[in-house]
Amino acid sequence: MSEETQRFGRLRGTVRQSILTPSGRAVARVLAPIDRALQPGANLFNRFLGTAFGEVTGLQLGALVTALVALGTVPMWAPFLIGNYMRTFTIACIWAIFAMGWDIQSGYTGYISFGHSVLSAAAGYTTALLAVNVGPELSFWITIPVSILAALLLGLLIGLPSLRLSGPYFSLVTFVSVLLFYRLTFGFSGVLGGENGFQAVEVFTWNFTERYYLMLVPMLLIAVVLTYVARSNIGMILVAIRENEHAVSAAGLNPTKFKLWSFTLSSITMGIGGVLLAHFGGNVDPATFVVVDRSIEMIAMAVIGGMSSILGPIGGAFLFVLLRDEILRLWFGHSTRWIVLWLLVLLVLVFARDGLFRWIWHALGSVRGDRE
Repeated sequence: MSEETQRFGRLRGTVRQSILTPSGRAVARVLAPIDRALQPGANLFNRFLGTAFGEVTGLQLGALVTALVALGTVPMWAPFLIGNYMRTFTIACIWAIFAMGWDIQSGYTGYISFGHSVLSAAAGYTTALLAVNVGPELSFWITIPVSILAALLLGLLIGLPSLRLSGPYFSLVTFVSVLLFYRLTFGFSGVLGGENGFQAVEVFTWNFTERYYLMLVPMLLIAVVLTYVARSNIGMILVAIRENEHAVSAAGLNPTKFKLWSFTLSSITMGIGGVLLAHFGGNVDPATFVVVDRSIEMIAMAVIGGMSSILGPIGGAFLFVLLRDEILRLWFGHSTRWIVLWLLVLLVLVFARDGLFRWIWHALGSVRGDRE
């Protein structure tokens, strides 16, 4: 370990001991009675749902219920905020799906993908091609499953050969795949629309409230499903692959099979998000779907929230989108906001490696009221 690394470690430890620990103890004393009051509800949750979704404390249950109520009532309070917050919250729901889709594969297995945007692009472009070549009147019950299937097939095409690789080779394959798709949109502009893409996708609705709930409900359903999978034996094996893949093989399990299952689940999730994004604004173009920036933003959302937690990336996505589209744009302008935003991401990487929302979740769980 270098001398600079040791100095930085001592600095971080000093900050934690002198500032974070005393303040945390003070907050814990305040929150302990609340935790105690909410514990009967947590006990009920743990009794019926704890096995499937993990046990919670009173404060953790309160945080979940508060978050759900806040999300469910966004149309009631968001219009009173300065800015176009209804649109921002709707986009955040879509990006939360992307962040969860990335997390169930890369966060849990440790196989970091830099090209997940290509999966959402497969769904979005399939939706656009069906609208252009078959007709915009084609039923959603046909276009949506076909588009998700396209994302799944592309995911299998990428995952089958690349998941047998390890280290940076898998990441390189995913990175090249998104670059290849991006170049194809220009090389076959007559088919894939080129730089401008397509503007022919039918929008679900222009009503702000209806559009928000059309994005929120799938996001919540995906969160439930992925959380259930992550807490199951499959999720435990995925984490074991991340920690020690050789030990998984020694136990008689085939790591490649489970990595492929996670990539399949991730591809379906990305396909759902891609379809929603295409029908959100009615346009499909490389800048919105394909460029590497989109994949990096998904990673940043998962990192901010807390990788390998499913719920963490949801919080990371909402925070990232709110900062990017509203808060930092108002404070710093269009260009400077990106500098500030990525500096904030770097700070999270340095000082909260497990993610902000994951840290908050564990902090709430560490508050112990008087319990029976």
